Amino acid sequence: MPKTTPVTRAGQMHDVLRTAILRGDLAPGQPLRLAALAARYDASQSVVREALGRLAEHNLAELTPNQGFRVVDISREDLMAITDLRVLIEGAALESSIEHGDVQWEAGVISAHHVLERATFADDGEPGTTQAWSDAHAAFHDALVSACTNPRMLALTNSLRDGAELYRQLSGRNPVGEVKAHLQQRDIPAEHRELMELATSRDPRAVAALQHHLRLTTEYILDAGVFE
Repeated sequence: MPKTTPVTRAGQMHDVLRTAILRGDLAPGQPLRLAALAARYDASQSVVREALGRLAEHNLAELTPNQGFRVVDISREDLMAITDLRVLIEGAALESSIEHGDVQWEAGVISAHHVLERATFADDGEPGTTQAWSDAHAAFHDALVSACTNPRMLALTNSLRDGAELYRQLSGRNPVGEVKAHLQQRDIPAEHRELMELATSRDPRAVAALQHHLRLTTEYILDAGVFE
């Protein structure tokens, strides 16, 4: 990693570790040792500690007294709790965006969907979705709620989405997971297009479509054998 100012360095470290956790390179429950991470990424321990603190704020890492940081553990109960909260909070954030968003918001949603629609979903022989698709997917969902006028609601939405993304990525890496036939036939691009069209049309049905989309993803994860 290139030498930069301490603030930028901590931000870079946060992004690197966040990606490693979400991609499953740092496994759930794995200890996050300051010295080892500092040596691995050629950074100071203070920079690593600050980055881990930010990850803990977004529920991707946790600090245990006398044991230090570790990647969050996963569980069926936690996934369901995240999903229930996303349905409520992200749905409300989208409702606010539809009410308050302007033409620039509409353009942002359409642009983000355009990028997502053209991103490669998965590479042959590789687990999970591509980084390009994952980034575009996050950007699209961010765009949908970006006109929400409640900054705390937006912060919660982003934190919960990170937690859900961890489970989604793990479901794609599980080679023994068996997905039910009706989920194998799920048309994810069509779901995203519907969300884009309903939201930019200011159609209140967009909220229910988003909530259904979130719950379908959770069903997929549960069927993919993550907890077996």
